[in-house]
Amino acid sequence: MPNRSRRSLLRQAPVLGLGLFLPRWPAAWPQNEDEVLPFTDVPENFSTRRGSEPEANPGQNTYRLDWRRLHSWITPVEEFFAVAHYGVPRVDAPAWRLRCEGAIERPRAFTLEELRRRPRVEHTLVFECSGNRDRSLHGMVGNARWTGASLRDLLRELGPAREAREAIFWAADSGKEEIRGSEYLQNFARAMSLEEAMDSNAILAYEMNGQPLPVVHGFPVRVIVPGWYGIANVKWVERIELSPRRLMNRFMGRDYVTLMGRKSGERQEWVETSITRMQVKSVAVRVTRRREGSGDRLKVFGVAWSGSDALRSVEVSIDDGPWQAARLEPREPPFAWTFWTLEAPGVAAGAHTVASRATDRAGHAQPANLDLKKT
Repeated sequence: MPNRSRRSLLRQAPVLGLGLFLPRWPAAWPQNEDEVLPFTDVPENFSTRRGSEPEANPGQNTYRLDWRRLHSWITPVEEFFAVAHYGVPRVDAPAWRLRCEGAIERPRAFTLEELRRRPRVEHTLVFECSGNRDRSLHGMVGNARWTGASLRDLLRELGPAREAREAIFWAADSGKEEIRGSEYLQNFARAMSLEEAMDSNAILAYEMNGQPLPVVHGFPVRVIVPGWYGIANVKWVERIELSPRRLMNRFMGRDYVTLMGRKSGERQEWVETSITRMQVKSVAVRVTRRREGSGDRLKVFGVAWSGSDALRSVEVSIDDGPWQAARLEPREPPFAWTFWTLEAPGVAAGAHTVASRATDRAGHAQPANLDLKKT
């Protein structure tokens, strides 16, 4: 078989014992008579892990999702991507406290058990790494069930002071940063406006998929912000500070910012903003083939999500042809990902390209540089 790029769909691999469990998508998954056509730009040594232990890879993704093995609408804990910017800290749960301070009328600290005794809030939601670009299979994403205490309710009880403008989430992990020629030991932190914190349905999560948070995913408590990129979901959080001033650290003012161009009269301006909500996105994750007479029937399976609103549509193009509407499966939780499928009959043998694009109900469309899913 000739060497093909990922634009080829015709590498044959029979479906053997998939044993898949996919809520809301049982009938559409590959049948025994279908052939799975693997994406060929995935390296032969592709691995979902980097290094034997997360601590060995500070600043890198230590786990990532392998779409080829997708077998559940809920991403299992062991397959959910993880990033450790400064390495993974070891937190003593009995001694751990969540300190809430700064511009707060009634500052206090909470134990883990005190948070667990508060009303439970559960979100099934998807989030991805904001750097989930140009990687094999876009694997820095996952859809999990998170349980914890409402951030909004907790802040209301504590009483933000009148001068409070921003909520800063300080984590237990730390590392050395060079600032103006000097080196400092700095804890990881991210922030959002107080208004966003009060309106975001964010939780202080202590469970993931019904179990206590694993260490690599933020034990004992992690901030979970529905609709936002993974960087906002601060792991190992140990302090919430309400501040009258903006936080401008590495992860707010240097890294994890977007650069957007705009016209001001005849002048081009470039504006940097901190990354917050996820853009709408779709990913083709599996393609199957069934032989039918002189041609093949292809079935494209994919996943789509948006950080702002429910999805309105996913469209698929084969070989740069006309866009065809994919079938969306019901999306019950508002922040979860959505499965989609498209059937394309009469496809001839040879090299092909599959592209997908998603649009949500607010009219946000998938950015042009993400439209093409090479296969």
